[in-house]
Amino acid sequence: MKDDEKRPGGERYAEDAEASAAREKEPGENGAERAAEGEARGGNGGRMARAKGVVKERGRLRESVAALVSRAGKAVRDAVYPEDITCDVCGAELVARTRYNLCAACTEEMPFITGHRCLNCGLPVNDEADWCMRCMNTESVYLANRSPLVYEGKARSLVYALKFGGRKYIARLLGAMMSDTFLSCGMEGEIIVPVPMTEKDEKKRGFNQSELLARDIGERLNIPVLPALSKTKDTAPQKELSGRARRENVKGCFSAAYAEYLAGRRILLVDDVFTTGATANECARTLLSAGAASVSVLTAAVTKPRLAVEKGEDGAVEVFDDL
Repeated sequence: MKDDEKRPGGERYAEDAEASAAREKEPGENGAERAAEGEARGGNGGRMARAKGVVKERGRLRESVAALVSRAGKAVRDAVYPEDITCDVCGAELVARTRYNLCAACTEEMPFITGHRCLNCGLPVNDEADWCMRCMNTESVYLANRSPLVYEGKARSLVYALKFGGRKYIARLLGAMMSDTFLSCGMEGEIIVPVPMTEKDEKKRGFNQSELLARDIGERLNIPVLPALSKTKDTAPQKELSGRARRENVKGCFSAAYAEYLAGRRILLVDDVFTTGATANECARTLLSAGAASVSVLTAAVTKPRLAVEKGEDGAVEVFDDL
């Protein structure tokens, strides 16, 4: 006798095993039930597949709706402030097509730089001097800075709207002005390099205004743009510093990449505003150390100096820009 038949209830276990084997072979009602169960399981799989399809379809629908809303928003903006039809400063309708998207009143009030300029910073100079008061005792490693605008009035408003108002389209207006200045001043550049921001600052603002300007200028002048500089450390705002502290503040905070492309090339450094030249000088120093042949600076606007006198530790008197 088998072991399970010797155990209490062994006969019942044996009968259950025989009955189970019989049911597996049975094609009748029980077999149909098992087939129905299998179909149900298959049906569950089908329902899951259909559910996944519904989820994907809903995702595509949401994307379509978002794209539609975005296009509608752009259409509304274009209707209210259409490009090339309204003034980029005041929003007034342009009665005629102009070189810059400015109405007659804003063009008249825009502080364009004309006439004699400082050889270093490009600020208008009223007399026949070669340098303005800010640059008379300044040593720069870049060749010169040139700007289409003085940083005041309407020009100041434009730069503020670009940097802090998120109006990125203003980069096209300033880019057109800067490109014209590049040509009219006989500047040279084989590669355009924008002044960088730290990763944290750029993420906070959402963009680097210098890079926007550089790319617009590069497209207009057919000069390649290379983000060869990076800012490797945070610095205090230059406006909070004066004199030698400004130069120390940015000392060693830039690094260069793509040395193989910079080597022997004339670089055009692009930024939004030229104030003391400390940032431009440190960027130029970094590019020259990486092998660049020369560095010229092109900015949207240059500030007027507010001069002050500072006595250094060595007793030397220094005149500096106290903006």
